[in-house]
Amino acid sequence: MASEAQLRYDLSQIMAGLYRRGWCDGTGGNFSAVLSAEPLQLLMAPSGVHKGEVNPEQLIVVNADGTVDGGQGRASAETLLHLAIVRETGAGAVLHTHSQAATLLSQRLARHQPAELLLEGLEMLKGLQGMTSHDAAVAVPVLPNDQDLQRLSDAASPLLASAPHGLLIAGHGLYAWGADLTTARRHLEILEFLLEQRWRQLLLEPTGLQPRQIGGIDQVVLDIEGTTCPVSFVSTVLFPYASAHVESYLQDHGDEPRVQQLLNEARCAWADDAAAVAAGLPCTTTGSVVPYLQWLISVDRKLTALKDLQGLIWADGYASGALRGPLFADVAPALNRWFRQGVGLSVYSSGSVAAQQLLYGHSNAGDLRTLFRGWYDTRIGAKSESNSYSAISEQLVCAPERILFISDANAELIAARGAGLQVLFSERLGNPQVADEGFERINDFSTLQLLS
Repeated sequence: MASEAQLRYDLSQIMAGLYRRGWCDGTGGNFSAVLSAEPLQLLMAPSGVHKGEVNPEQLIVVNADGTVDGGQGRASAETLLHLAIVRETGAGAVLHTHSQAATLLSQRLARHQPAELLLEGLEMLKGLQGMTSHDAAVAVPVLPNDQDLQRLSDAASPLLASAPHGLLIAGHGLYAWGADLTTARRHLEILEFLLEQRWRQLLLEPTGLQPRQIGGIDQVVLDIEGTTCPVSFVSTVLFPYASAHVESYLQDHGDEPRVQQLLNEARCAWADDAAAVAAGLPCTTTGSVVPYLQWLISVDRKLTALKDLQGLIWADGYASGALRGPLFADVAPALNRWFRQGVGLSVYSSGSVAAQQLLYGHSNAGDLRTLFRGWYDTRIGAKSESNSYSAISEQLVCAPERILFISDANAELIAARGAGLQVLFSERLGNPQVADEGFERINDFSTLQLLS
């Protein structure tokens, strides 16, 4: 760790540089660096001073309670948020700016309800620690402003560990952090660049980035493919993996009672299958149903025994790390936000419950299974039948009109709406269907705000 004298000099120079960039005009902004980890002490500028003119000797030392331990002046009320960021992330420095872009974007998104700002597709993303490609996205949490800084810090704390080294406060600007001052400054500059780009994009698309508020919602039921992850994941990753590994899996587990039961069900289905292709498949001397199973996979036949068997094969793949659920970047932050808000979350997919739980349990955002209250597959009924959604409503003990169902399939939305649910059509890149007339569309969850 740098000496105190060096840290004082570096922090004062960074503040002056950020002032010159127009990111902390007047007395705006507040900046800290960890002087001591044990006991925790922060080096900070006093409250109410011009941040472009603070000398190293003017910096104050603040303890873990937010009390001034050394120097002249008051600690900013926002010290509580600095301390929360340091505790939750292990940061060595926290830099808070009031740039035009950060202030305007945050106010647009989260004046009254939390949201996320999705930043994607720009080379500068690679300047954030942990990002290795521009072909990715980050979701920056955005919180409504609150003059009660303890309450604001409490609201921010659960968001910090998964935040992309930055947090926005509505109408108040950006907090960025890093392991040390140099890293924190880099993260701040990267995020401010990305915010500036997003703001300028709004000048070209004035109606963009509008929060979508839907009232009267207690429960959200989500489709998976085309809604929370790319529709291609199943056809280009999961199905080929199951087809390639079904024979070896049966060799290793074929004697297990559960697998034997599924194989018997598959043999019965094969014997009753009227499809000419099925009848022409080779039957091996050992009675293996592998050719039939591989054909079922290739045509995506909705056979329950196959779905269960695929789930077992995928479980091995997820456990080994060969498979991972590729959720869209906006999904996990929104799920966590709705969960904290008290909205019940459920999944309804044609894939088995086991497969659903594998995807969310081994997602690119970690294990999200504890966020969900209900898991539903075709055992509750076909997704194109209204009775299925009525049954889900009964199991959730929730009036249908207080349930929001999101899917990329028109037939499913028609059925859900017929059962009285509120619906949204998921319009994601690569989805094969377009919304029927009368369906509201959504292409990311970052600005979807649910009101009870």
